[in-house]
Amino acid sequence: MLSKFEYINKVYYLSPIDINFSNTYISVRDKEKRYLKDEDVLQLPYISKSNPHFKEWQLRQKSSERFISYLKNKKEDLTILDIGCGNGWFSNLLAETSTKNNIIGLDINLDELEQASRIFNKKNLRFAYGDIFKISSVFKNQFNLIILNASVQYFPDFNKLMSQLNYFLKLNGEIHIIDSPFYSNHERTKAKERTKEYYTKLGFPEMALNYFHHLKTDVINFRVLYKPKTSIFRKKFKKDSPFSWYSYKQNSAK
Repeated sequence: MLSKFEYINKVYYLSPIDINFSNTYISVRDKEKRYLKDEDVLQLPYISKSNPHFKEWQLRQKSSERFISYLKNKKEDLTILDIGCGNGWFSNLLAETSTKNNIIGLDINLDELEQASRIFNKKNLRFAYGDIFKISSVFKNQFNLIILNASVQYFPDFNKLMSQLNYFLKLNGEIHIIDSPFYSNHERTKAKERTKEYYTKLGFPEMALNYFHHLKTDVINFRVLYKPKTSIFRKKFKKDSPFSWYSYKQNSAK
């Protein structure tokens, strides 16, 4: 599938590079202290308590463990696309689950893709740079599972995204969205204001233009495989992801 494309520093290049976005995004992550050293990425989703995002990673541990348990119950060999893979930590977990599964980690964040390809070396794991809307013919009917792990918010049009991903699925393939917020109309208005304020204070106001707030009605036809607990006790003592896990299964011929 990828062998015909340019291959540099263990990354496949499927579409032209948008270096401006990549540079801005990595600058933001560095300012947020989210750009991690190789030795820290290798341990993810486990991270030192001294890391400023330790509590967030505690929640992501549970989300990833829940998904890996789901994946282990799959009996067939799978081809999996991890969209927005970043530094590759989740793609690596997927590859470790079974050597019979083949994983592609896809992103347009070049720095972290090169980091991922440098530190995660598995025969069933490959990393690729590509805009999904420019590579339709490459991925047509190729995947059993497509995962958006904390990445759906970087796509402006949810329906257009799902239509494209459905085109990438094999018959009975699945799309999974985890650790990603969805909003009511009222919630979305406030969330947009918070996002604009956050990136402005960080010194990158333009980044707010690349962050999108999708509605709960967008996923009304998805299955919910995990729903956060709402009781005060569960929130305080049984901390887990505040975001639902949504799943869609493609079950008709295309």
